Amino acid sequence: MTLVSLAIDYKKAPLNIRSAFSLDSERLTCHLQSLRQQEGVEQCLILSTCNRTEIYAVISELKDLDSIICWWQQSAKRDDLDLKSYLMVRQDTYAAHHLMRLSCGLESMVLGEPQILGQIKRAYAEALTSNTLGGILNRLLQKVFSVAKRVRFHTNIGQCPVSVAFSAVTLAKQNLDHFEDKTILIIGAGSTAQLVAKHLASCLPKRLIILNRTYEKAQKLALQNNAEAFPLDHLSALGQQADIIVSAVSARELILKRDMLPHNHRHKILIDLSVPRALDPQFEKVDNITTYCVDDIQGLIQTNKVLREKAALRAEKWIEKGLNDYINQEKAILSDNTIKAMRNQTKHMIDDELNRCLKRLENGEDPKMVLARFAHNVKNKWLHTPSVSLRNAAVRGRNDVLNFAEEIFGLNTGL
Repeated sequence: MTLVSLAIDYKKAPLNIRSAFSLDSERLTCHLQSLRQQEGVEQCLILSTCNRTEIYAVISELKDLDSIICWWQQSAKRDDLDLKSYLMVRQDTYAAHHLMRLSCGLESMVLGEPQILGQIKRAYAEALTSNTLGGILNRLLQKVFSVAKRVRFHTNIGQCPVSVAFSAVTLAKQNLDHFEDKTILIIGAGSTAQLVAKHLASCLPKRLIILNRTYEKAQKLALQNNAEAFPLDHLSALGQQADIIVSAVSARELILKRDMLPHNHRHKILIDLSVPRALDPQFEKVDNITTYCVDDIQGLIQTNKVLREKAALRAEKWIEKGLNDYINQEKAILSDNTIKAMRNQTKHMIDDELNRCLKRLENGEDPKMVLARFAHNVKNKWLHTPSVSLRNAAVRGRNDVLNFAEEIFGLNTGL
């Protein structure tokens, strides 16, 4: 059996191709069960995200790869596109190494991003529920999770934000010990505002408020994040109540001006992610107000990219160690299976001969003669097959087999 992985990702395929060959996560159980029924597929797991779709499978023979590719092409129902043109295929340790790097965020579009590990765990759980895993994939995934855990614990690869939204939240956390009693105001409902809302909602603030010119968009985003929604004309009143204000809009003029927030002793954090700026730069001169703009965010991102790249080098060492452990583990399992088969064969051989000897003893034969025959027969039966194999190896000139036999049994032929 052979471990293989087949992948379409952002490195080789543009978005429209990734979309065409994506395997719907809502139908993942059906996909897994269908794939498992293909010729030669013994075990399988499917990972499907916005940036990649990957299949991990254990197949009987390498030629069974064609079964998986054909199944994938048919599942996509896109005869106008050739799946093979965008496919990356890996085998055995290369597949295992790739999955370990993937789980640690080293294969992600954003280096070190932590979400991919959760996506792999969900794919594993789905395959487990669908009964499409087996010993080989199960052991691989357990080792992958162990390596990812060590990398996250021993390096800072996931602790340095490199996205605008996450960096904004990090800056807010640097100024506040906790969020439980804080009111947070987000201006905007676009893609950046959506990511900011998601991150800030996970901090469990006292109030999370979304303001937008289009009230319906604010309502939709608020509903997704257990927040409150208001139209933009409530900005002045709500801004005075807020501890943190984040702006992520596209506007030609300032939305929040200096005179809209009368001076008070309440410390505020203003984060302006808008280009051009939407929050009045004059706030920088006000006591008890800490301001950040896009340039501050970009500076933090660049610094953290360097830190992540350094952490990635350390992560590679942990991955290499984990891969070596995995390879040795799989080799040990192969030897364990051989040893188990050898022991079982020897046991059956001895049990059969022992039963014959017991019957001879019951019939009154001389115990010394019975034991001598027992030892003689067991020796001949146990050595018969190896002896024949060694003679045949010598005739064929397979001195390597003879040398292996000497090594395995600790023999010294004197030659």
